[in-house]
Amino acid sequence: MPRRLTLISVGLLALSAPAGQGQTLSPQPQPLRVGVVQNAMPCSNLNNGHATGSAAELWQVMAQQQGWSTTYVPLATPNAAVEAARRGDVDLAISCINIIAERIAKGDFSVPYKEDSLSFLSRSKNDSILTLLQRIAKERILRDSIVLLFAITFVSAAALWLIGKGFDHKDINSNRNLHTFFKGWMMLIMGSGIYKMGPNPTMMSIITMVNICRLVVTSVFVGTTATVVFKASTPTDVSQKDVLINALRNGVGVDAGTVSELWLRQQASKLSQPSLMANIKPITGDSALVEALQQGKVGSIMADSSRIRTLRQDLEDPGDYKISAKTFNLTPQSFVFGAKLSEDKRNKINQLISKLRFNGDVEAIIKRWQTL
Repeated sequence: MPRRLTLISVGLLALSAPAGQGQTLSPQPQPLRVGVVQNAMPCSNLNNGHATGSAAELWQVMAQQQGWSTTYVPLATPNAAVEAARRGDVDLAISCINIIAERIAKGDFSVPYKEDSLSFLSRSKNDSILTLLQRIAKERILRDSIVLLFAITFVSAAALWLIGKGFDHKDINSNRNLHTFFKGWMMLIMGSGIYKMGPNPTMMSIITMVNICRLVVTSVFVGTTATVVFKASTPTDVSQKDVLINALRNGVGVDAGTVSELWLRQQASKLSQPSLMANIKPITGDSALVEALQQGKVGSIMADSSRIRTLRQDLEDPGDYKISAKTFNLTPQSFVFGAKLSEDKRNKINQLISKLRFNGDVEAIIKRWQTL
């Protein structure tokens, strides 16, 4: 009987004990360690623990949707970001990190959220009239247009001369037949006063056809000339050997630890001028790149196109500089997963990026930071 009472008492004490006693509370999830590449605007920067840039905002949108907390870790370069992720020092590395074979061998990338090219920023050179005329002279279609216009009008002038037995008009006639013919021919070329050369329907028909041909040829000439002038202010293809050699001769400050540096060194190694390799100057940081260009330490600076556009805005006189050359192939960019990040979170991040990109949210974020 006493034993039974003891058991009952123990049971009552257990029931009356607070619910929390004897139970282990589940630990709170640790914040994700997110590495941020510094001085890589408009993509990313970390200042006093505050991450900014298009890549940072994209991550913050995803983290907020999932309720993930974040601890930011500063990273010097995209290459350093890939290494930090590989070692597991961070759970995720964010910026506009280009996906290339050398990096895929070291790290695991998320699905791409954007693509970008590489660009050169150089001091503008105002072309002289002589330079533009030289460019125009090199265009075969312009030379052919001039020859065609002179040929059509000459044959037509000869036909009109034969049909009308000369040009019988006081504004055309001169003391010598050769001078009269030449003046009529020039009038056909210029289209000025040509109605004076055709007193009958046959001659007027010839003049009308010549005028139509002249307008077509002149339109081609003017359009092509405008294109040549416009090309002078647009970036050239840096993959062309002569363009790359010219840039390297003047020195190129390249964004250190990035695809820009790797690409430039690979292309320079293919040239038959080994001395040009010494003109590649790796530079880290926005202010250092801008300073090198403004002080004339290098003839141009090279980085991702989005970053070059931002760096140009940081110059004292942006109008004095232009994007002189670029690559026209695009490289995908994404985040890098840390070695210790769970498979579940990797899949979720990929899904979120794909969804936000499909809905146009990623493009809106990128545009907003590009125009700031």
